[in-house]
Amino acid sequence: MSARLLDWRAEDSAHFGRRPLALRHRAHLSPLFSDAALIRLIDATPRAKIHVNTMPRNVRDPRQWREGDLGKLSGAAVMAAVAKGNLWLHLRRVHETDPAYGELLDALFGEIADHVPGFRSYRRSMSVLVSSPKMSVAYHSDVPGQSLWQVRGNKRAYVYPAAAPFLPQRALENIVLKRDRDTDLPYNASFDAQATVVDLEAGDWATWPRACPHRVVNEDCVNISFTTEHWTDDLRAGYAVDYANGLLRPWLGGRDLSRKTHGPAALVKFGVAGAHKVLTGQLARRRPPRLDLNIDFRVDPAAPGGFVDIAPYRVAR
Repeated sequence: MSARLLDWRAEDSAHFGRRPLALRHRAHLSPLFSDAALIRLIDATPRAKIHVNTMPRNVRDPRQWREGDLGKLSGAAVMAAVAKGNLWLHLRRVHETDPAYGELLDALFGEIADHVPGFRSYRRSMSVLVSSPKMSVAYHSDVPGQSLWQVRGNKRAYVYPAAAPFLPQRALENIVLKRDRDTDLPYNASFDAQATVVDLEAGDWATWPRACPHRVVNEDCVNISFTTEHWTDDLRAGYAVDYANGLLRPWLGGRDLSRKTHGPAALVKFGVAGAHKVLTGQLARRRPPRLDLNIDFRVDPAAPGGFVDIAPYRVAR
């Protein structure tokens, strides 16, 4: 892609990855996000890479976040259900399904690297989100570097500091170690007073420091957006320290440990995290997959809310 995709202010270079930012992009003009292209993408994406969720409107409690399935619906039927219902559709790692999205992903991060001195990213990924009018996304925290790119519609994002009480250190460690899900965070409405609030319309994008908890509320319109995730050496170092701290916590009295990523203690933690990941990776290959998602609804374009309740079952995802 030859045309520039990002509008960039001089001050954004110093703040990227260090504080929440609201910026502008032109990726929303791509034909990859037309209705026809999205229908094809839904049909082409393996069902194991699709999450569909719901949560009651005007509810912020992440414990109300529910997981469903698409049954055998076509992409067109899924889009119709989202338009009339209360659904959040997450197409994971779309760059693996269609290389055209990978080209867009590489172009975006190429421009970020042009603007941020020393920025080198890897293990990048893109996911596409299609969500209903007034749909809310539960309060949660993501482990890699994260950005939210708005394509169509309007939404409001609330971004909270990656520190207690918004994100207790123990809670972050449990997410990193996959003991808890990213939505297993305590949310209190009083947190909103200290949130960075970003209103997004087509051509806007927001990014924030690693692990900052956030939630999103759509306005009264269908929303199309995509998220990108990435890693850098600094992000990886922070992840490794959090990983090791979670392992060491029970052995050191349950207290919070330093999160510094430099110095002798950090080097020891890098070794602890690396050794544990190698060992658990070897053990995991000998175990059956863990059934960790509870599915309790199915998308139905004819039903109120765009879905029907079903007898719950569990899947590995």
